[in-house]
Amino acid sequence: MKKIVMYFLFMGMLFANCNKELFTLKIQKPIPFSSVLSSIAYKCNLTIIPLDKKSSSILNSSINFINLKNVTLKALLDTLFDSKNLFYTLKNNKLYISFFKTKTFFIDYISNTITGSTNLTDKDNKLNSNYSFVFWSNLEKNIKMLLKNSDSFYKEPIIDKNAAIVTVTGTKRQLKEVSKYIKKIKNELHKEVLIDVKIYSVELSNSHKTGIDWSKLSLSLPSTSVPLRASYLAGSQSIFNSATFNSEAFLNFLAQYGNVNSISNPKIVTLNNQKAIISIGTTIYYKYASSITNQANTQSPQTQYTIDSKFVGILLDITPQISNEGDIILNINPRISAFKDPTQLNAQSRDMPPDIKLNTLMSVVRLKNNQTLVLGGLISTDNSFKINGVPILKEIPLIKYLFSSKEQITNRKELVFVITPHIINLNKTKSLKDLGYSKLPSLEDIDE
Repeated sequence: MKKIVMYFLFMGMLFANCNKELFTLKIQKPIPFSSVLSSIAYKCNLTIIPLDKKSSSILNSSINFINLKNVTLKALLDTLFDSKNLFYTLKNNKLYISFFKTKTFFIDYISNTITGSTNLTDKDNKLNSNYSFVFWSNLEKNIKMLLKNSDSFYKEPIIDKNAAIVTVTGTKRQLKEVSKYIKKIKNELHKEVLIDVKIYSVELSNSHKTGIDWSKLSLSLPSTSVPLRASYLAGSQSIFNSATFNSEAFLNFLAQYGNVNSISNPKIVTLNNQKAIISIGTTIYYKYASSITNQANTQSPQTQYTIDSKFVGILLDITPQISNEGDIILNINPRISAFKDPTQLNAQSRDMPPDIKLNTLMSVVRLKNNQTLVLGGLISTDNSFKINGVPILKEIPLIKYLFSSKEQITNRKELVFVITPHIINLNKTKSLKDLGYSKLPSLEDIDE
C-alpha cells in the first residue's frame, strides 16, 4: 500500500475562512490529483467544477513530489495547478478548473505596412532604402510559432489588425509564453527617440573646391578623443560625446572652407523602428501626354494630359533602433537633388520633368544616447546664369542681345548633417529644454 503523508495545519478559528489559513502539504509518492483536491475541498468547503473534458481527465492523473510548508491557499492552488498546466478560478466557494482559456491582448500599434527597395532611378522623387516592416504579419507568424512550440495542443489565434487586438485561446503554458512575448514587443514598440538634426551648407571657396578635409575635424574641436570614423561611399562621419562636441568650434571649423549657411534645424520624435523623414526643397509640376486617341468624327486626334510632379532638394530618411544595451542604431539615408539645367524652369509650358542630378548616401551607425554624429561629404555643383549689360537696354527685346552677355556661375556646396539622438524616458517628465529646445523669447525680447 502506498504511503501518503499529507498535513493541513490551520491557524485561527475552527470555521475560519481558508483564505486566512496556512497550509502544509507533503506528497512523497504518486497519488491521484483528484484526491488532493478533494481533501482541500473538504477542509475549505469548496465545490470543484471542471469546465472541459480535458481538465476532467487530468484530475484522474497522478501527482507526486509536492513539499509546501506554511503557505496560503492561493500559493497552494497555484503550485498544484501549475504542475498540471491547468487554469483555476476560485469564486464563491466554487473552484472552476479548465485546460484552455481565452485571453485578449491590446497591441496599441498603428496598422501599417512599410516596404521599400534600394533601386534609385531618375524617375524617383523619394529615397528608397532596404527595408520591409510588415508588423502584423510578423506578429501573427511569431504568435503561431510560440503556440505550437510551447504545447502540443493548438488553436488558431484571432488577430484583428484594424482594432489592434489579438485573441489567443490556449493552455496555461501557451498563454504565459504569448503574454511574455507581447509584453516585450510593446515595450520595444513604445520606446521613443527624439532626433535633433542640424543641416549646414558650406559654399566651398576657390581654394577648397575638393571639399572639407574631415581628417582635421577632431583636431579642431577641444577635448576630443574620438577619431574620425571610416568613410561610407561619398561621405565621411565622426562621432562625438555630448561633453566634447562644441557647436561654436564646429562652425568655426566649417568656416575655414567657405561660407556656412544653416539650412534647417528640425527636431523630430519617432517611435522605435519607425522612420523619421525630413524633406526640404521644391516640388515642380508638369504635364505630359498620357494617351492619344483618334476619333472617327474628327480630323485631329484627342490628347489627354496627366499632371505629375518632381521633388528637388534635400530628403533625409532616419530610422532609429534602440538596442538591449541602450545604444541607438541609426539607419541614415540622405538624398540631395538639384536641377541639371536651371534654364529648363523658364519654359512657360512643361511637358516633361526637368533633368536633375542626385547625390545619395546610405550609412548605418551605432551611437550612445546623446552622442553626436557628424556626417558630410555630399558635394553638389549648382550652375546659374547672370545677365550682364547696359541697364534698360539689356531688357529690350530684339536688341537686348547687343547690349548684354550671359555669364555662367558655378558654385560647389558640401552639405553637412549633425545628428544627435535622445532616448525619451516615458516614465520621466520631460521639459522642452530636455528635448533640445532653447528658452523661448519673451514679449519684451520680441519688441526689441
